[in-house]
Amino acid sequence: MWATRLRYTGLGILLLGITVGLLLAWRTSPVLFGIIVGFIVLVVTTLFLVRDGWRQTSPESLAARGFRPDSGLNAMDPGLRREFSPIIPAAVSRRISGNPTRRPAARPAARPAARLAGPKPARSGRTRRRNETLQPGATITLAEERRAAHLDDLFIELDLELVGLVPVKQKVAEIGSLLLVDRARQRFGLSASRPNLHMCFTGPPGTGKTTVALKMADLLHRLGYLEKNHVLHAMRDDLVGEYIGHTAPKTKQVLDRAMGGVLFIDEAYTLYRAQDSKDYGQECIDILMQVMENQRGSLVVILAGYKDRMDHFFESNPGMSSRIAHHLDFAEYDVDELLAIGRLMTDRSSYYLSDEAEAAFRDYLSVQMSQPRFANARSVRNELESARLRHAYRLAADPERHWSKDDLMRLEPPDILPST
Repeated sequence: MWATRLRYTGLGILLLGITVGLLLAWRTSPVLFGIIVGFIVLVVTTLFLVRDGWRQTSPESLAARGFRPDSGLNAMDPGLRREFSPIIPAAVSRRISGNPTRRPAARPAARPAARLAGPKPARSGRTRRRNETLQPGATITLAEERRAAHLDDLFIELDLELVGLVPVKQKVAEIGSLLLVDRARQRFGLSASRPNLHMCFTGPPGTGKTTVALKMADLLHRLGYLEKNHVLHAMRDDLVGEYIGHTAPKTKQVLDRAMGGVLFIDEAYTLYRAQDSKDYGQECIDILMQVMENQRGSLVVILAGYKDRMDHFFESNPGMSSRIAHHLDFAEYDVDELLAIGRLMTDRSSYYLSDEAEAAFRDYLSVQMSQPRFANARSVRNELESARLRHAYRLAADPERHWSKDDLMRLEPPDILPST
């Protein structure tokens, strides 16, 4: 109570003194009076602006909100610091908040981008090995190189997916061995020209040419001789135009799509038609030969077709023949190999031939092999598709009968031989 009285008494005396001073100043000098009034207005305005901040930064207010300043002006409410930042200089703000001026702490060294983004995809084997030059006295084993490129898996797949074709598989193994040794030589810094990898596959349809092309692309990619494990299948209509100026853009478009992988041209002999003077196939052949020579490091071309027609094609185009390094001849399958192919196909589809059905299938294939339109594995596949169709129709013809799992898998002679 006495404190309150003393507080208001002091305030009254202060106001009285200010009033007397203003009157004396007015009587003495109007200029001095104006200066004093201006100063008073400035002080009052400043106190009005900072009244909330003064109140919130009082020790009681700070303590109520969890702040424990060591002294009255060593702390400032973060919210007030944000509000007064436009009018308080940065240095003053740091001094009020108790944070001395200092340089930002040095950031830790950034990790390599590869660690932040996860492991990079493995580069091709050849590129990786080139950077690991061995000393002259070092030794390596080709088995280690095969494991590094996962070649054993590829050759196992090739053996399982293709029946017979021993000469073709041997040729693929020879090409793989050549590239494997070249890969080993690269590790010792031995330079050599890139092997010519353009190929020609000859043989009747359905003998596995497309499958081997896919495996060859995989082999070359694993060993680093191709950028992509990619095979682009093309025929004459994709490459040769129908009027002047049409062939070059079509051929170049196909080549651009195939770059980095394998361009597989089926029935390549149709590109050349000597009997047609208005044919534009020769323009396509010229473009192909130029690309095969100048960009053989970026593209592998495989030509495919019947052997006799491809021989005639090379005789008419010796420049193309000289650009083909590897010739693989795909022989026709015998009946036992065709039956083995049929077993592979039925196994993949969860079917099987009964003993009687297999004998009937053998007899059927023996007759069909002599037909001019017989297409080896393709004909086997087509006939087994027809057998599945007849099998399903036979079971559906008796809808009330209870069929077992084995009934749904087993093909019988009526499914193989069409009814007459």
